[in-house]
Amino acid sequence: MDSVTRVLTALRCEVPDKVPFVFGYIAKEIREALLGEPVDYGYSYKNGDWSPTFRPGEETYLEPYQCTDARVARMLGLDALGFQMMTPVFATVDRTPDGVVYIKEPLLTSPEALAKAKLPDVDDERIYKEAREFVRRYKGEFALYCRIRLGISPVLNSMGVDNFSYAVFDEPDFVKEAVQFHTEWVARHIRNLIECGFDFLWTFDDMAFKSAPLFSNDTFKEFFFPYLKKAADEITVPWLFHSDGNLLPALDELLKLGMNGIHPLEPGAMDLRVLKENYGDKLCLVGNVDIDHTMTSATPEEIAACVKEKMDILGPGGGFIISDSNSVPNGVRPENILEIAKCVEQYRYIY
Repeated sequence: MDSVTRVLTALRCEVPDKVPFVFGYIAKEIREALLGEPVDYGYSYKNGDWSPTFRPGEETYLEPYQCTDARVARMLGLDALGFQMMTPVFATVDRTPDGVVYIKEPLLTSPEALAKAKLPDVDDERIYKEAREFVRRYKGEFALYCRIRLGISPVLNSMGVDNFSYAVFDEPDFVKEAVQFHTEWVARHIRNLIECGFDFLWTFDDMAFKSAPLFSNDTFKEFFFPYLKKAADEITVPWLFHSDGNLLPALDELLKLGMNGIHPLEPGAMDLRVLKENYGDKLCLVGNVDIDHTMTSATPEEIAACVKEKMDILGPGGGFIISDSNSVPNGVRPENILEIAKCVEQYRYIY
C-alpha cells in the first residue's frame, strides 16, 4: 500500500499492510532541529500554530500554516502531511516561556460582544490559495489532511469555560447563538476545504479533563450537538475528532457526529483495552505516544517498550494509527522523535 491507501484503510477500521504513522503537528523549533536549518513557508501569522485571535468588532482573517515539513515527514517515515486553517478565536492570549499558548481574557462574553463579532468571508477564494498549492504539491505522496475546529473549542476559548458554564443556565439562548455563529461558518469552510482536495479532515475541539468531559451529555446534546451535526454533515471525506482527556462518558453521543476516529488517546485518561474492545470496530484509534516522558526523557529501551505496547494493544484487527498524545511541541527531544520513528518502523509490521 502507499501512504494514502494505508491511512484511509485504517480510518475505515480495516486492516492496512502495516500500522500507519502520523504526527498531527510538529512545532517549528523541532522541525528546525531535525533538519538542522531554519524553515520558512512564507506565511505571515501571529498564532499560526494555534488559532488567530481577535477582539469583537475587529476584521478577522485565517492564518494558513503547515503542520509539519515534508522533509521531516520523509525523514521520520510519516504517512500523512497536514495543513492548518483554524477558526478565529475572540480572546487575548499569551505564551508560556516554552511557547504554549493560553487564554488571558475571553472576549465573547455577552450578546453585545457576539453581535460585534465577525468571521472572515469564508467563500473568498483567495484565502484558500496556500491550501490548494499545498495539496497540489504533495497529493499522492502523503495522505493530506487539514486541521480545523468544528466548533466546541472556538466557543469555549472565546467565552471562557467559567462564563460558558454560568451562561448555560443564565443565558442559554446566547450560548446557542454563539455555537450556531461558529458552526454555520465552519460548515461552509468545510465544503471549501474538501474542494481543495484534502484526503481527510482533523477537527481539534478539546472538551474534556483527564478525569471526565467538561460538561454533561445533556449539556452537549442541548447546546452543541444539533449545531455541530449540521457542520459535520458537510464532511464528505474521512475525519478525525481530537480532544484531550477522558471522552469515554461522552463517546456514544460523539459517535453520532459521524467521525471516523478519535485522537490523541491521552495517556492515563482512558483504558486502552476497554476502548479497543468496545469501540475498535467503530472508530479508528489514533495516538497515545506520551509527550511528557516518551518524547522528552525516555531512554531508547523505554521508547521501544512504549511503541511495542501501543502496537500490541491497539493494533490487532486494524483501525489504529500510531501518533502523538497531543502534538510534538517545543520542549521534546528531537533525538527521541527520531528514536520513536525508528521503533515504529521496527514494530509496525503486525498484520
